Amino acid sequence: MKIITLGSCCKKSKQNHENAVIAAKNCGVDEPINIGDTMEIMKYGVMSTPALVIDGKVVAMGRLLSVEQIEKLIKERL
Repeated sequence: MKIITLGSCCKKSKQNHENAVIAAKNCGVDEPINIGDTMEIMKYGVMSTPALVIDGKVVAMGRLLSVEQIEKLIKERL
């Protein structure tokens, strides 16, 4: 499973990545990577960050997710 967090320019994006790291660890999957480059983010069709991508699919955008919300999204795709 590949998890990517998109956005690194604001407090919400940074917190979203931190929450994703914790959620991934709790679910026993690889730590997510973060992409902050605007051009790379746009390749996913995301116009609002923070965003979360799991296995190439954007599962959330434009909102900060809690650790529990991210864990649920991960478990749905395991």
